[in-house]
Amino acid sequence: MRLLVLSLLCLAACGPSAAVQTGQSGGEAASGGNPPSSTQAQDVSPSGQAGEAGSAGNLLPRGGEQGERGRILSTSGALTLVVETAAGPIEVRLAEIDTPVPELTQAWLADHVVGREIELVYSGLRRDRYERALAHVLMPDANVGEEPAQDAAWLQYRLIDAGLARVMSHADNQAQAALLLPVEAGARQAGRGLWADPAHQVRDPHPDARAQDVGSAQIVEGRVLDAVQLNSGRIYLNFGSDYRTDFTVRIDAADSQAFLDAGLTPAALSGQRIRVRGWVTDENGPMIALDHPARLELLGEDASAARAR
Repeated sequence: MRLLVLSLLCLAACGPSAAVQTGQSGGEAASGGNPPSSTQAQDVSPSGQAGEAGSAGNLLPRGGEQGERGRILSTSGALTLVVETAAGPIEVRLAEIDTPVPELTQAWLADHVVGREIELVYSGLRRDRYERALAHVLMPDANVGEEPAQDAAWLQYRLIDAGLARVMSHADNQAQAALLLPVEAGARQAGRGLWADPAHQVRDPHPDARAQDVGSAQIVEGRVLDAVQLNSGRIYLNFGSDYRTDFTVRIDAADSQAFLDAGLTPAALSGQRIRVRGWVTDENGPMIALDHPARLELLGEDASAARAR
């Protein structure tokens, strides 16, 4: 175990590789309150200049609003920073990610970003129920690990690319998920960081195995046997023939329209391979409830075929 921890820390400190490009402490952190009214900007780079998202080693958040500037004083959790700003210290929870290896993630942050000057970027809800800022973090002059940043280092990107975090968006904070999911895929395929450990791999939908994951955040991948929408509006994605015991994905009526608008209808999803992520509960077998489409990925050739339906 000691060897594994040292190996993961070394791998993270050596800096990320080029990201795969396509067009909150560990586990899920609850957020509350109302999303802010905002004016959307172009891709945000330091000091409010328009930037480009998608260049390898220099991926930047797309859209969002520039927030506070300050210096990182310390870490207060695996994905939480204490930042000194002009108005005083604030606690910042890194938005749209989580980590199943909190000790490694916090150790890396303590070693590589404490003392850095940063700028916050808000892409959704600004404060959670604990009054922590929910933000993306840019380090304009950062050298993260051994690799100098070209213009800025986007901290969420660096953590995901090193295998020290994974994407976990929320309904009120999901704007950057489409950029970060391909980065996660690259880290997973390369076996970097957490993805080198079988305990943190993407799960299959086998109900007995997933029953062991109840009470944890997981990523599950498999083929939908059938998908149905009830008269109430609720949608179920069934991965087995017995919905009372098999793994199921639930989309509540209040959230279903967003999926339908995205082309993720029951007809489009039936028979398709998908990847979902979220908190596993026990409700007629293991279940993940989805409240926004960013937590559902159509896989491979199934993606274009399903959306054409």
